[in-house]
Amino acid sequence: MRFIGCALAWRPGEARDKLSCLVVVDERGSIVSNAFVGSIEEVAESIEGYADERRGVLVGLDAPLAIPNERGTRGIERILSKVSLPAYSANRNMFGDEPYAERLLEALQENGIEYTDYPFQNKRGQQTVVEVDSGATLKILALERSQDDSDNGDLAQKLRSQEDPKLRKGNKEARAAALKSAIDVLWNVPGLRMRTGNLSTDLSSPENVDVSKVDVTPSLSHADLDRLSGLVEGTLAAYTVHRHWKGRGGSIVVGAGNEGSVLLPATADLHARIAEECRNSKVPYI
Repeated sequence: MRFIGCALAWRPGEARDKLSCLVVVDERGSIVSNAFVGSIEEVAESIEGYADERRGVLVGLDAPLAIPNERGTRGIERILSKVSLPAYSANRNMFGDEPYAERLLEALQENGIEYTDYPFQNKRGQQTVVEVDSGATLKILALERSQDDSDNGDLAQKLRSQEDPKLRKGNKEARAAALKSAIDVLWNVPGLRMRTGNLSTDLSSPENVDVSKVDVTPSLSHADLDRLSGLVEGTLAAYTVHRHWKGRGGSIVVGAGNEGSVLLPATADLHARIAEECRNSKVPYI
């Protein structure tokens, strides 16, 4: 099996102009490769290439896959906002034509990779794509890292007090600090192997960059910081589907069907907190 995280350049102003990043993780949780790609066709072809001759592929797409609302926000975004998790702000009015992520989903489906809004099973041979949210995942992992077995504090308050990760906003000093913090969180996540022997420290390389060995400083250009952000987001997306497939640590799917859904890591207490808001807002969850 291969687990692919796709940090898609999907927002207006990014699509067609900026590179997307793919990160590939194996069953052990080791990062085996990554790549920067341009067009939808290149993204789809790269994903299909990773799937060839494998015993299945699970894709975590860090972009909104179903956008039913013309304006405003989706129901799942409102749920995440209520529990103090960062969320996309996506509506169809943002795009002059078909949303970029929906076009990629169509390309993947044409080649047998099916979209699901239901937790996929722990079995090989499947070819599945789900929506994930790297920003929310990063905040959840940072929270999990800061807790221990004796920590019985108020979860809602902890989420409110914890800053949202801002990998793509702010000046270079702020972005570099946020990226260093994110990489530190990833380094210490159980089940994810950041130590890799086949990747490079050359950030300008189009593929196989070892994000854990890059010297992250404010002297990097905004373009280099964008590449690092893509690597971090892609790694978070790959981790999300890998964690769910392994059945360790807990997960939740918020939303369903054409209304939009997102897969997130969630321990029992966070699952209960999100589920409470879903029930109050009549938004499906699993």
